Amino acid sequence: MRVRIQSAEIRHFRNVSFGEIRFPCNFAPNIFSMKSDVLGIYGQNGSGKTTFIYVLEILKCLLSGAPLADKLNDCISKGFKEAELRFEFSVEDDENHRFRIIYSAHLGQEFLNESIKASVFQNSQWTRLNPILMSNSSDLKTIVVPDSRKKELFGKDSLVYDELRVTKILCAKEHRSFLFSEEIMELLCKGPQNTLWPHMFMALRHFGKTGLFVINNRSTGLISLDAVLPFNFRTKAALGSFALPLDQPIVLPADLFTIARQVIQTINVVLREIIPGMEISLPALGNEFTENGELGVRVQLVRTMPISENGEFLQLPLKYESEGIKKIISILHLFICAYNHSDITLAIDELDSGIYEYLLGELLQIMQRSGLGQLIFTSHNLRPLEMLNSSSIIFTTTNPENRYVRASNIKPSNNLRLRYFRDITLGSDGEELYQETNSIEIAHAMRKAGALGWDCGEEKS
Repeated sequence: MRVRIQSAEIRHFRNVSFGEIRFPCNFAPNIFSMKSDVLGIYGQNGSGKTTFIYVLEILKCLLSGAPLADKLNDCISKGFKEAELRFEFSVEDDENHRFRIIYSAHLGQEFLNESIKASVFQNSQWTRLNPILMSNSSDLKTIVVPDSRKKELFGKDSLVYDELRVTKILCAKEHRSFLFSEEIMELLCKGPQNTLWPHMFMALRHFGKTGLFVINNRSTGLISLDAVLPFNFRTKAALGSFALPLDQPIVLPADLFTIARQVIQTINVVLREIIPGMEISLPALGNEFTENGELGVRVQLVRTMPISENGEFLQLPLKYESEGIKKIISILHLFICAYNHSDITLAIDELDSGIYEYLLGELLQIMQRSGLGQLIFTSHNLRPLEMLNSSSIIFTTTNPENRYVRASNIKPSNNLRLRYFRDITLGSDGEELYQETNSIEIAHAMRKAGALGWDCGEEKS
């Protein structure tokens, strides 16, 4: 199965009044090609980079049927009652059914309205883009519209309609997607099998649960605090996440210990190439019962260092490594998965944090040249602007009504990094990319704030 996010639109979400991003695959002549799809987002602090990563977190929750819970707190722009997210997908499932899909979600603190339009590739051409299902969580009497689709997808059994109505009430109460809920998927499997649309719903839900991964700043914060090292993984037999303390042992259930060792073995294959001579290991320190009464394995994450030619080695807690190395280790397994599998989309906020810029550029260029999956990242390091195609770079603007733009009129011989600096310094023909700051005023503010802070510590007579 292959799923590509082709484009995304955001309205009234955080500091984005309106923003549209078209992914590089949207420009490709064959949207189902096996090539990778890399997109980097650059711009001034507070201009909407992390907002887009958070939007992808929301998308993952919606497609996997997970509750939004408090994820919408402070996300709807001030003065508005709802935010709108709109995504376009290309999908090819395991049975070679091809779809083009537009999924829209109107998000409020008390409601979630969804709609899906789609076309299917049949007889060597695309059908018209037609509404498939729409759901209004505030209207509990109407299950879905149009009514003809309800019969086409779920049959005519009134008991099934009762189940749909109960499901809609539960989804509204728990603030989760109705169209991609687990209950809907089960009813689709039981419904008439004379249409391709159930394949589409199941492919998107599968993508949300097993193909879309988002690494946000909260994970980086845990690393910075020297607390734990988080790992997300997807193997042939398992999917999930675990976190290992950096400075002390932990007891893992036996099955998770097996998975963790497999993940670390995979990481080491690449780690020793990008950081010469470095490997990590998870030695077993003995058996111990977990809190649930299961027999587990006591382990500690360490770096393994050879100290002689006789095979002797030294093990040191990973706590003493740099923040950049810890981040590389934490994200490397999913990076490897995205490189090798076309059905994975990986989004990473502040990918460059702590990573040497030359290595960053090399990794991204390798992904673009020979990878298979979809990679989305934000960064402040400008090295990738010299390594990636210009179609793979999006810039944020100072205009909340048009947050995301591409550089125009870029020739293959142009240096996008120098062009970006020029547009910041001299201004661009289109949207403003940087809200100008004054170094003299900043220096004056520093001096003024310093004097204020100094006076605060003195007692006044």
